[in-house]
Amino acid sequence: MSLQLIDDQGQVWDGSSRQLRHAYDSPYSGGEFSDYAVVNLGFIATNVYGQSAQIRLRPSFTADAAYDALYRWLLNRRFDRIVLTWLDSEWQNEMLRSNQAALIRLDDLIEEAKRQRPDEFLSRKLEGPTVRDPHAMQQLFREWPHLSANLNEVELRRLLEPLLGHRYVVVKGERSAEKLVFSEFGGGIFANYDVWRSCAVGAPIQEQPDRLYGRWVADAYKEALVSNAPRLDQVDAIVRWPREGRLRMRYQRLIVPIKVSNQEIHLLGGSVVDDRIDLRVSRRQQT
Repeated sequence: MSLQLIDDQGQVWDGSSRQLRHAYDSPYSGGEFSDYAVVNLGFIATNVYGQSAQIRLRPSFTADAAYDALYRWLLNRRFDRIVLTWLDSEWQNEMLRSNQAALIRLDDLIEEAKRQRPDEFLSRKLEGPTVRDPHAMQQLFREWPHLSANLNEVELRRLLEPLLGHRYVVVKGERSAEKLVFSEFGGGIFANYDVWRSCAVGAPIQEQPDRLYGRWVADAYKEALVSNAPRLDQVDAIVRWPREGRLRMRYQRLIVPIKVSNQEIHLLGGSVVDDRIDLRVSRRQQT
């Protein structure tokens, strides 16, 4: 038997790797760690038994990079039978007779997982300044047309510092809004994910540790780019974060577009944690 783990960056590890367990501060070993990594980290575990294989995953939490690497792994091998073991409300098992059948079934599982999370990401657009420094927010919205037109990014950052501290990102994009990529991270955002941050510069902004959350965030940045105006939102999101599992995040989010040229634009985005936000209460009251 050969146990391997595909991590959230798409790298394939031996299932007994001490280096991998150490990187995630895990007290588990062997099969216990592989179960933990699949359930909590978005990894995929594979076991090979001669011409048979078992694939274990949690579709609602599997990282995009891990899923892509699994596809390549299957395309380069041939098995007589494959057992898919996946976690929904409980563990499920299904045996398939070919790699092609397994690839099709994996697509179905991932797509179904996407449809099961429509209400986990909620936001409400704000018109007035309610963050920690309302005066700075008012000044930002008042001076933004001048700052954007004159590319005064230094002055813009001076205004953003009282609002966001180091919880900001810089995103590069084009007017077409077809592709937005991470350009820079402030030291206070994604601080617990240094490995991911080091690989994320230049990557599309939807490729975040929770890929469905990343796609939802990307939509907000695209809307800010198209509107060409600062955007302030309250956010109440339930995410599935590596190492930490299922988390509820409540914050105020600011996105400010800056014109660089007729084709290129930067967006500065940042957030302020605000646990007073509860968009789920208002949603229940409306239903």
